Amino acid sequence: MSGAPVRARVVRFRLPTGDGRSGLRDAEAPSQAAPLRTGYLLEIRDSQGRSGWGEASPLAAYSGERPVEAAAGLLRLLGDGGAIVALLEMLEAPGAAPWIGEPAAPALARLDERLGNSASARSAVISALADLAGRRAGIPTHELLLRSVSEADAPLSAATAGDAGAGPASSGYRLNALVPLTGRREALASATDAYSRGIRVLKAKVGSGDQFDRDLELLHLLRGEMGDDLVLRLDANGSWTLDEARANLDRLAPLRPEYVEEAVRGEAMVELETSPVPLAADESLRDAEVAKRLLDAPAVSVIVLKPTLLGGIDRCLDLGLRATRSGQRCVVTHGFEGPVGHGAACELALGLAPFDRGGTEGRPLAQGLDRQGVLDAWMDVAVPQLRGPLLVPAEVSGHGVDPGPLLERAGGDGVI
Repeated sequence: MSGAPVRARVVRFRLPTGDGRSGLRDAEAPSQAAPLRTGYLLEIRDSQGRSGWGEASPLAAYSGERPVEAAAGLLRLLGDGGAIVALLEMLEAPGAAPWIGEPAAPALARLDERLGNSASARSAVISALADLAGRRAGIPTHELLLRSVSEADAPLSAATAGDAGAGPASSGYRLNALVPLTGRREALASATDAYSRGIRVLKAKVGSGDQFDRDLELLHLLRGEMGDDLVLRLDANGSWTLDEARANLDRLAPLRPEYVEEAVRGEAMVELETSPVPLAADESLRDAEVAKRLLDAPAVSVIVLKPTLLGGIDRCLDLGLRATRSGQRCVVTHGFEGPVGHGAACELALGLAPFDRGGTEGRPLAQGLDRQGVLDAWMDVAVPQLRGPLLVPAEVSGHGVDPGPLLERAGGDGVI
């Protein structure tokens, strides 16, 4: 492999800034187009001309990472042909997912050195490698992930793993949809749209101070209109102090939310030793030491995994499996990327969902991967794992997303 010609390129494209606070319908209403941000597609091509694709489209407001930082990291990698060759040589090693495990450590260390602190750039590289490995093997990425767990003889009990050996349920897994709490009309319209599509799990972002009071009123409206069939998920994005969190969680308890994400930020999550509602960790997982403590935190029952925030599907898989061993549950979601990043997240979810204990319902949690918001800007780009209100295994190789339409609209040749 070391003497074989390889090719890698980074393509700049534009995508909406959507963060889930309001619905984006750019494809349906071009005159009301949302502001755009920059994203990057990474292509890694092997000596047989097969390509794997990854995406780095960080949303600075949530990840703290700017797109220019992702681009700089990817360009440093492209300037080191030896690093790319080393990554491709991993695909020749034995094992279903050779980028996972100790043998891959030297190549990954070189990768991290080139990328610096860009989690989204690292996620794009691992995604491209996983996509390429799946295309070479002719199987979906999630099958590679499941095989890698089996080959590593992960110490998961039968109760924890469930039907993991058989792969994802062919009937699929539920999705949650985002509902903006921007007003009565908008909230009800969005919730009604989700229900019309068969989705019964709704997630909403809640604020602090006076905004929390207004959000709480709208949440009670939704519960009243939708009834007990509605499953509510809430996300405070770490905006509350400890005292606010304790008070707000008490006020939320009558709504019976499935969980509340990031009630407080970072280390403070560990200090919430008890809670009247289940808690979920999200952005706080970016700190490896904090993540380790959160896996043992008694009030944290769910971890939310975003490859673009945590640095790749390999890190998410490791963290997710560690969480299931601790009795916690996992939800995979996106960071408001475009279709390529979304497809990679779908495959990660399909690889992890079989290890969910099922809780009191006896089935995995809904995944945060509904096609809405940013993806509405590319209605012509299929994410084959999304089928109505469900996430399903698709007959694809790799992630199964064709980036062709994105490349055609990249502006010029888009290559940087």
